[in-house]
Amino acid sequence: RSRGIHVITWDSDAEPDARDFFINQATPQGIGYTLMDRAAKLLGAKGEFAIITASLTATNQNEWIHFIQQRLKEKYPAMKLAVIRPGEGDRQRAFTETQTILKVYPNVKLIMGIETPAVPGAGEAVKQSGRTDVKVIGLSLPNICKPYIHSGVVDSIVLWNTKNLGYLTALVAAAVADGKLVKGAASFDAGRLGTIAVRGDQVLLGEPFIFDKTNIDQFDF
Repeated sequence: RSRGIHVITWDSDAEPDARDFFINQATPQGIGYTLMDRAAKLLGAKGEFAIITASLTATNQNEWIHFIQQRLKEKYPAMKLAVIRPGEGDRQRAFTETQTILKVYPNVKLIMGIETPAVPGAGEAVKQSGRTDVKVIGLSLPNICKPYIHSGVVDSIVLWNTKNLGYLTALVAAAVADGKLVKGAASFDAGRLGTIAVRGDQVLLGEPFIFDKTNIDQFDF
């Protein structure tokens, strides 16, 4: 940058003073609210659910949990978060934790996994339990969740559309290089994505993307 070369980041950010813009695929609020709204839709806005997180001190997951709980308090008074358990980045640990939750909290009707291995781990535990009244959702990757989504054990996963993220990043890079996107902009014309919001030095892809039976086979990652 000291030589006049523009720098942008995407997917994972650098220090703000080291780049011009960050293309942000999803905000913590967007992730938390989307997960909570999806859980409420599946449970009819009433009943108990549980969360399988990463570690109990994981910064990103705790920020998502903050917004999940905020949304829960504001919109869904008839729902209850029964327990939060760590999956520690391990599919087998998520499997074991889910088995325990189903035994200790029999009224839980939805498991929300908020780290990649937690969703298939929880899905396998629910499948083996025979509990058809328990749903699984979460934040994960399409390929490892496809078998569980097609079987109906996992209803859906939340992430972001990686194709759109790459497309937006390329457009922003060109616009910054050409001087068409500069600090102070409030929005950005992102071609087929329409008008994209710009907040300070962050270009926001938009709301998280929901993968379910209707679209998951279109993605391979």
